[in-house]
Amino acid sequence: MIREYSLSSITLLKGILYDHQKEAWSNLLQFEAEIKKYFDALALDVYIDKSEGYAYLVQKELEEEVQLPKLGEKRQLNFFTSLLCIVLRKYLLEQDAHGGNIRAIISGAEIVNRIKTFLPTATDEVRQQDRIVSTINKVVEIGFLRKLEDDGNNYEIHRIIKGYVNADVIESTLQRIKQYAAEKYLSE
Repeated sequence: MIREYSLSSITLLKGILYDHQKEAWSNLLQFEAEIKKYFDALALDVYIDKSEGYAYLVQKELEEEVQLPKLGEKRQLNFFTSLLCIVLRKYLLEQDAHGGNIRAIISGAEIVNRIKTFLPTATDEVRQQDRIVSTINKVVEIGFLRKLEDDGNNYEIHRIIKGYVNADVIESTLQRIKQYAAEKYLSE
């Protein structure tokens, strides 16, 4: 039986639900109580951040005698993906500090330039550029970035990245990444 809240429930099961997904977001807000009750039966909490405009599912911690399979898998990110996520989170912090717009928009060229500051000079610039562009596409797939449908090569940084990248460790992590990148490239 299809329920009134099936659209938002299915979207949540697929991953993060953002407020720019107008129909599903509206459905989530309209049927919030029913949706939370539905997922509660599956040992899942629905986390909704209305001010930042996103929602996702979180598996509940249960007593040890109850063993349920994990719904979501944790993924380890490779070096470039980790670097990009930290660079994006730093950019979001900068925008928020300057009282910027609620939407954080960044160009593809700006992303590439910011990443390159943490990498040693490459012997093959084209290869490095291609790797950065493929990393941007990977982060779009993960859901931290959204390609805008405009004339430029612009992206919106989704604020859910704040839940994954802790602001307190950005600078120290970027310094470690810069050191790691230098060592890695010297060993190649």
